Amino acid sequence: MTDQFACLAVETATDVCTVAAANAGEVRIVELPDPRASVRDIYRSIDRVVSEVGLSLAELDCIAFGAGPGSFTGIRVAASVAQSLAFGFNLPVCRVSSLAVLAAGARQRHDVDSVAACIDARKGETYLGIYQFAEDGAITSVIADQLVDPLIYRLDPDRPVFAAGPGWASYPNFAGLQGGTITGSDVTIKPSAADLLALAQTQFRRGETVDAQCALPNYLRDRVTGS
Repeated sequence: MTDQFACLAVETATDVCTVAAANAGEVRIVELPDPRASVRDIYRSIDRVVSEVGLSLAELDCIAFGAGPGSFTGIRVAASVAQSLAFGFNLPVCRVSSLAVLAAGARQRHDVDSVAACIDARKGETYLGIYQFAEDGAITSVIADQLVDPLIYRLDPDRPVFAAGPGWASYPNFAGLQGGTITGSDVTIKPSAADLLALAQTQFRRGETVDAQCALPNYLRDRVTGS
């Protein structure tokens, strides 16, 4: 992360909620391990991390949030918080895939180039996205985020991937179906606001931000229930 970037990131797509802020290369993060963390807890954490990097909300370059897919309730909360702050302080928003954030975490921890990021979607399904990283860390979506059936879905055997995320642990047979396509795995990685910051910086530098009213969650599933 370069020095001249001031951003707040909120990631709540799974059962671990994280809030992080960056300013001039300095990063602070708060983890809320309780999936029932209230919006009030999230705002308290926001105030804390922004203050710890020496900023006020009005001094941020942008707000970033994990747009999902993931927990319906979680991504709805993240979008609501991002919209509220963006409207209140007239800030642009970086709307980032939570599966891309998960993949970035795998890249950071394991130095892998191709990642199959997977989160449990419940109802016998998973959210899956495949991401490729260049040598400079630039990320490209190879297979767009989608809802898949882990009992029948097959990865491209000619594109080896690193399996990352709790969805692989929720459906252990899913990985077994892929044979040698999977080169390694880490099912403990979850989307983190710290990894979200790095992706948000790239979006911001490219001008790929949205207005507050377009800071919408990506549910993928048309009919959803609370999770």
